[in-house]
Amino acid sequence: MRRFFISSEQAARGTGEGFIDIAGSDVRHITGVLRMREGDKLVLTSADGRDFFTEIAETGPELVRVRVNEIIANTTEPRVDVTLIQGVPKGDKMELIIQKNTELGVSRIVPVLTEFTVVRLDDKDRVKKQLRWQKISEEAAKQCGRGMIPEVRIPTGLEAALSALPEGTLKWFAYENERDIMLKQLLTGAGPDFGGSIAVLIGAEGGFSGAEAAMAEQYGFTAFSLGRRILRTETAGIAVLAAMRCFFED
Repeated sequence: MRRFFISSEQAARGTGEGFIDIAGSDVRHITGVLRMREGDKLVLTSADGRDFFTEIAETGPELVRVRVNEIIANTTEPRVDVTLIQGVPKGDKMELIIQKNTELGVSRIVPVLTEFTVVRLDDKDRVKKQLRWQKISEEAAKQCGRGMIPEVRIPTGLEAALSALPEGTLKWFAYENERDIMLKQLLTGAGPDFGGSIAVLIGAEGGFSGAEAAMAEQYGFTAFSLGRRILRTETAGIAVLAAMRCFFED
């Protein structure tokens, strides 16, 4: 069933009155792209984690009104909250990173510009990129049935991203020079019943400089290895998230 996200105000109306009005770009998608009409079913997910099972009651050029048939708690969100701090790669690789990690249950993505980052972005470019990336996150969340849209933040410096993490977060970073600690050891140390937050730091092409690795350790990050083969930056985060979901069974 097709899924769209709604605001808390729309959710309140759906709960109280049994109808929800959809406006903006979603109208064009529903009526123009999907060619849905009266009687067709939609799932609308609210920011508080509820799924509204609805059917279209009325369509127009600027509005789609749906009738709420059932409201249940969304059960697709993982138990473990994961922040991916991702070095910005070249080209359109970041789009793939956002799409696939959204499917794998990431909670938020913080793009960072590091010493080995090839891409250079001024303030205007950073805002444009963030808007584009956030839209990709939303589309991926719709497709895979997420109960929320992962936030993609404006690209920032490495230290700013590392210093902004809340207390109690487990902090891990994939480092090609680490030889002893493997991801499995960190997961085992957290335990299969872990229900807190984890931040994962992935470098852009070229990884991290020695100074950046030292900075990460200063901010409480533990380096780990992803094995004997060096993974591309667009592969590394996906591999880590997939391993987490398998280990935590969420």
